[in-house]
Amino acid sequence: MLWPANSPDLNPIEHMWDELCRRVQQHHPPPANLGQLPQWLQQECNGVPRAFISNLIHSMRQRCVECLAHNGGHTRY
Repeated sequence: MLWPANSPDLNPIEHMWDELCRRVQQHHPPPANLGQLPQWLQQECNGVPRAFISNLIHSMRQRCVECLAHNGGHTRY
């Protein structure tokens, strides 16, 4: 399958990583070492509201529609 070099990234996981990053950064003090980070990420991942995750999943149709409407160019996602 041919895959253009500038193909759009429709993956909503980037929004999930951004949410996790914000949640971890809100902790004071931050993780003392890298060994604590996986535990904090797991804890924060479990705390992400199901509605947030559901919205990401349900946004896929609109992501695809906008991508097609812009001929694979830039979208708001």
